Amino acid sequence: MWTIWRTILEVFFLATLIGKAIIKVSIQITSVITLCNNQLLDLVEKWVIWVLGNVPGVASVLPSLVAKLKTAKDKFLSAHVAASASIAVKGKWNLSFTLIWNTAVWLMAINFLIQIVTSTAQGYLKTQQELEISKKLSEIKLSASERSSG
Repeated sequence: MWTIWRTILEVFFLATLIGKAIIKVSIQITSVITLCNNQLLDLVEKWVIWVLGNVPGVASVLPSLVAKLKTAKDKFLSAHVAASASIAVKGKWNLSFTLIWNTAVWLMAINFLIQIVTSTAQGYLKTQQELEISKKLSEIKLSASERSSG
Protein backbone atom coordinates (compact mmCIF):
# COMPACT_ATOMS: atom_id res chain seq x y z
CA MET A 1 0.00 0.00 0.00
CA TRP A 2 1.22 3.48 -0.84
CA THR A 3 1.78 5.26 2.45
CA ILE A 4 1.15 8.93 1.79
CA TRP A 5 -2.32 8.94 0.23
CA ARG A 6 -3.17 5.33 1.03
CA THR A 7 -3.38 4.40 -2.61
CA ILE A 8 -2.41 1.09 -4.09
CA LEU A 9 0.94 1.26 -5.85
CA GLU A 10 -0.47 -0.09 -9.12
CA VAL A 11 -3.12 2.65 -9.25
CA PHE A 12 -0.55 5.34 -8.50
CA PHE A 13 1.86 3.94 -11.10
CA LEU A 14 -0.86 3.65 -13.75
CA ALA A 15 -1.98 7.24 -13.19
CA THR A 16 1.62 8.45 -13.34
CA LEU A 17 2.26 6.43 -16.49
CA ILE A 18 -0.80 7.85 -18.23
CA GLY A 19 0.00 11.38 -17.14
CA LYS A 20 3.68 11.42 -17.99
CA ALA A 21 4.19 8.85 -20.72
CA ILE A 22 1.09 9.57 -22.75
CA ILE A 23 -0.11 13.10 -22.09
CA LYS A 24 3.13 14.97 -21.25
CA VAL A 25 5.21 13.31 -23.96
CA SER A 26 2.54 13.99 -26.59
CA ILE A 27 2.48 17.66 -25.64
CA GLN A 28 6.29 17.85 -25.70
CA ILE A 29 6.54 16.13 -29.08
CA THR A 30 3.93 18.44 -30.55
CA SER A 31 5.76 21.46 -29.14
CA VAL A 32 9.13 20.39 -30.50
CA ILE A 33 7.72 19.59 -33.95
CA THR A 34 5.93 22.93 -34.00
CA LEU A 35 8.99 24.90 -32.92
CA CYS A 36 11.28 23.17 -35.40
CA ASN A 37 8.98 23.62 -38.39
CA ASN A 38 8.93 27.19 -39.73
CA GLN A 39 5.61 26.84 -41.56
CA LEU A 40 3.86 25.46 -38.47
CA LEU A 41 5.54 28.08 -36.31
CA ASP A 42 4.22 30.86 -38.57
CA LEU A 43 0.73 29.32 -38.50
CA VAL A 44 0.76 29.04 -34.69
CA GLU A 45 2.12 32.58 -34.45
CA LYS A 46 -0.72 33.96 -36.60
CA TRP A 47 -3.30 31.99 -34.60
CA VAL A 48 -1.94 33.25 -31.24
CA ILE A 49 -1.88 36.84 -32.55
CA TRP A 50 -5.49 36.47 -33.72
CA VAL A 51 -6.59 35.02 -30.35
CA LEU A 52 -4.75 37.68 -28.35
CA GLY A 53 -6.07 40.38 -30.70
CA ASN A 54 -9.60 39.49 -29.60
CA VAL A 55 -8.76 39.97 -25.92
CA PRO A 56 -9.73 43.57 -24.99
CA GLY A 57 -6.80 44.46 -22.69
CA VAL A 58 -4.11 42.80 -24.77
CA ALA A 59 -5.20 44.09 -28.18
CA SER A 60 -3.73 47.56 -27.58
CA VAL A 61 -0.28 46.24 -26.54
CA LEU A 62 -0.14 43.50 -29.18
CA PRO A 63 1.30 45.45 -32.18
CA SER A 64 4.39 46.65 -30.30
CA LEU A 65 4.89 43.22 -28.73
CA VAL A 66 4.63 41.49 -32.11
CA ALA A 67 7.13 43.94 -33.63
CA LYS A 68 9.64 43.26 -30.84
CA LEU A 69 9.20 39.49 -31.15
CA LYS A 70 9.65 39.63 -34.94
CA THR A 71 12.84 41.67 -34.51
CA ALA A 72 14.21 39.13 -32.03
CA LYS A 73 13.20 36.27 -34.34
CA ASP A 74 14.94 37.90 -37.33
CA LYS A 75 18.12 38.44 -35.29
CA PHE A 76 18.06 34.84 -34.12
CA LEU A 77 17.46 33.41 -37.60
CA SER A 78 20.11 35.61 -39.24
CA ALA A 79 22.83 34.78 -36.68
CA HIS A 80 25.90 33.05 -38.07
CA VAL A 81 25.93 29.39 -37.16
CA ALA A 82 29.30 27.81 -36.44
CA ALA A 83 30.36 24.74 -38.38
CA SER A 84 28.23 21.86 -37.26
CA ALA A 85 29.67 18.74 -35.68
CA SER A 86 27.77 16.66 -38.21
CA ILE A 87 29.86 17.91 -41.15
CA ALA A 88 32.30 15.12 -41.81
CA VAL A 89 35.71 15.32 -43.37
CA LYS A 90 36.10 12.73 -46.11
CA GLY A 91 37.79 9.56 -44.89
CA LYS A 92 38.12 10.79 -41.32
CA TRP A 93 35.96 10.16 -38.26
CA ASN A 94 34.58 13.33 -36.78
CA LEU A 95 34.34 12.22 -33.17
CA SER A 96 32.61 14.90 -31.18
CA PHE A 97 30.82 15.31 -27.88
CA THR A 98 27.50 15.55 -29.75
CA LEU A 99 28.04 12.21 -31.47
CA ILE A 100 29.02 10.51 -28.21
CA TRP A 101 26.07 12.07 -26.34
CA ASN A 102 23.55 11.09 -29.03
CA THR A 103 24.92 7.55 -29.11
CA ALA A 104 24.62 7.27 -25.33
CA VAL A 105 21.05 8.58 -25.41
CA TRP A 106 20.07 6.14 -28.16
CA LEU A 107 21.64 3.22 -26.28
CA MET A 108 19.75 4.16 -23.11
CA ALA A 109 16.47 4.49 -25.02
CA ILE A 110 16.95 1.13 -26.73
CA ASN A 111 17.88 -0.50 -23.40
CA PHE A 112 14.76 0.99 -21.80
CA LEU A 113 12.54 -0.36 -24.59
CA ILE A 114 14.15 -3.80 -24.33
CA GLN A 115 13.55 -3.82 -20.57
CA ILE A 116 9.89 -2.90 -21.07
CA VAL A 117 9.36 -5.67 -23.61
CA THR A 118 11.20 -8.21 -21.43
CA SER A 119 9.27 -7.24 -18.32
CA THR A 120 5.95 -7.44 -20.18
CA ALA A 121 6.84 -10.86 -21.59
CA GLN A 122 7.91 -12.13 -18.16
CA GLY A 123 4.67 -10.89 -16.59
CA TYR A 124 2.62 -12.58 -19.30
CA LEU A 125 4.57 -15.82 -18.89
CA LYS A 126 4.12 -15.72 -15.12
CA THR A 127 0.37 -15.25 -15.51
CA GLN A 128 0.19 -18.15 -17.95
CA GLN A 129 2.19 -20.38 -15.60
CA GLU A 130 -0.03 -19.47 -12.64
CA LEU A 131 -3.12 -20.33 -14.67
CA GLU A 132 -1.57 -23.64 -15.71
CA ILE A 133 -0.58 -24.50 -12.13
CA SER A 134 -4.04 -23.63 -10.77
CA LYS A 135 -5.62 -25.74 -13.51
CA LYS A 136 -3.40 -28.74 -12.64
CA LEU A 137 -4.06 -28.28 -8.92
CA SER A 138 -7.80 -28.25 -9.51
CA GLU A 139 -7.45 -31.42 -11.61
CA ILE A 140 -5.45 -33.09 -8.81
CA LYS A 141 -8.05 -32.06 -6.21
CA LEU A 142 -10.86 -33.33 -8.45
CA SER A 143 -9.14 -36.69 -9.01
CA ALA A 144 -8.38 -36.99 -5.26
CA SER A 145 -12.00 -36.30 -4.36
CA GLU A 146 -13.18 -38.90 -6.89
CA ARG A 147 -10.83 -41.51 -5.38
CA SER A 148 -11.97 -40.79 -1.84
CA SER A 149 -15.66 -40.94 -2.76
CA GLY A 150 -15.31 -43.94 -5.03
